[in-house]
Amino acid sequence: MQFAMPPVLSAITTAVDDAGQCEHPDSSGEAVDMADLRHVWAQIPDPRDPHGRRHRLVVILALVQAAITSGATSYAAIRHWIARCPQHVLEQIGARRDRRTGRYQAPHPDTVCRTIARVNAAHVDAAYAAHRAGQLRELYDDPGELIPMTVDGKTQRGTATPGTPARHRLGAQLADDALMVATIDVSSKSNKITAFAPLLDQIGCLKNVVISADRLHTQQEHARYLHRREAFYVFPVGGNQPGLFDQLDALAWKDVPIGWTTYDRGHGRTEVPIQVMPAPPGTRFPHVKQVFLLERYVYDLRWKPLSSVAVLGVTHLPATLATPRRLAELVRGEWSIENKDHYVRDVTLGEDRCRVRTALAPSILATMRSYAIGALRLLGFTNIADGTRWARDDFRNPLIALGLTM
Repeated sequence: MQFAMPPVLSAITTAVDDAGQCEHPDSSGEAVDMADLRHVWAQIPDPRDPHGRRHRLVVILALVQAAITSGATSYAAIRHWIARCPQHVLEQIGARRDRRTGRYQAPHPDTVCRTIARVNAAHVDAAYAAHRAGQLRELYDDPGELIPMTVDGKTQRGTATPGTPARHRLGAQLADDALMVATIDVSSKSNKITAFAPLLDQIGCLKNVVISADRLHTQQEHARYLHRREAFYVFPVGGNQPGLFDQLDALAWKDVPIGWTTYDRGHGRTEVPIQVMPAPPGTRFPHVKQVFLLERYVYDLRWKPLSSVAVLGVTHLPATLATPRRLAELVRGEWSIENKDHYVRDVTLGEDRCRVRTALAPSILATMRSYAIGALRLLGFTNIADGTRWARDDFRNPLIALGLTM
């Protein structure tokens, strides 16, 4: 199955201009600053009949996103947060005002749930990706700076039913800042490989982005795609590329000096040496410049060996852009998405426990959870549980995190 980019997604997904602002033409043809979440939500088509709408889609999405940022882990928690939302917060979000009483009205929780279930998840993913694309160029304002990004998938276990497998989503996250930049649904009739390019297409400009991923994505077509987009790759090589694996495994690694070693200490000790050499002539992979061998040794606190693993890999990066130390950091960055997004979504924001299964609502809530994590990290919270507690302390706090305050 091939992923077809819907027209609205194509319109929302834009390149980033020289000033680092992601812009999108509205219905009048004028550019809209996608750095403002309200403008992002305004580009998402409202699936409801125009007749009888009482609350704008922007307001509904803002309320749900604020509730999730405050730690709401289920529809019941989201409904509770919205029901308690005070007048000054509803005014800030742009809620409807009753002409007779003068009070701002929150949409009924049932309206919120029904609307979220009907919104197209692909449009939501594209809008959030366009927003993050603008922030991407603000975080990395040097046009020549490498931007490390890792691609990985996650299964939403709570969406599984006896007759239906759990949903699966693919995401691209900044390795250094742990910000999820883009996400996409993986069809049950397809796989993560075919979702790779559509995922990154949402980001717009990929110049100088370095993509790391697991072995499943070590595909020649992925390498050619990234080269066309002026991006780079750092891919591990495994059994899905047997010819390339055998070629790299046969190299004289014993004669290659260790270029860099990383040491970590937590519940045990970890030692990660890496060896790097120029790609030998005839290496069977497109645009490859360097090949590497990274080993990972784990010891207990008394230096008793516990486990070891070796990873062969290829990269499009030349030695002038990626020293052995930088390559080791890029390879290790692929592990960060599990710890800094997937784990947090499951444990802190309760994704695996969430039993929302209606239509595409699970995908939309997953996108919002990742965005909430990123918003709290940008405020300086390294512990997201602490961030959600801070957001719960005052109804204005999630608005501050989301940039919705005046």
